[in-house]
Amino acid sequence: MSSISSTSSANDTIAPMRRSNRLTAGLVVALLLIGSACGDDGDDESAAPEAANGNARPAARDLDRFLMRNGEEPGFRPDGDAFTVVGVDAFAEHARLSRAEVQQLRENGFISFTARRTLAGRDAAGVSEVRLFATPEGARNEMTYELRTRTIRALLPKTKIRRFTVRGVPDARGWTGSDLHGNPIGTVHWVQGRCMLVLVSEGDVPFVNALSTGARAIYERTGGDCP
Repeated sequence: MSSISSTSSANDTIAPMRRSNRLTAGLVVALLLIGSACGDDGDDESAAPEAANGNARPAARDLDRFLMRNGEEPGFRPDGDAFTVVGVDAFAEHARLSRAEVQQLRENGFISFTARRTLAGRDAAGVSEVRLFATPEGARNEMTYELRTRTIRALLPKTKIRRFTVRGVPDARGWTGSDLHGNPIGTVHWVQGRCMLVLVSEGDVPFVNALSTGARAIYERTGGDCP
């Protein structure tokens, strides 16, 4: 699942968006949702994994501990409250997903999206997120889809993708590049149990070190499992 949102720059009401415009991967979706649904929980009875699993719905609303905490990603701190959107239809509405993206989530057994934005001073921002799926395989498939060159190029056709791995976090993958306005961005994805976790940062920061350190800290603190 990937989506694009137009956002404001300079010192407007959405603090993390001071310098970003059209970002990618989890940051795009999280910032879009923060702007439109902060503090709200979506609900979608058509999401089959929730209906099939009586424990899925409570678990979807208890994933805050898998988000980045203060001191885990160098230079960044959590900003504001975490929020959760439950169900494919609710998530698709808030994130303005295409029909193909909605189908991708359904096939992978998407249950919920939990996120909190992050800040690093006045010149960098980002997001920490966790997406819950019905199975570990679904989470892995979603990660594979998001990290495809074709998926990234669909959003940022001219960006120069530089990929990296993360020592100490099994199968974690990240990449750095720039948005459509030349702002540097970076993201790292990894899977723990039924969850795909994502950290994204935007601004003039050493992405590989910051994102890798943050991913390792979350993985070690949570024991590498989820939920």
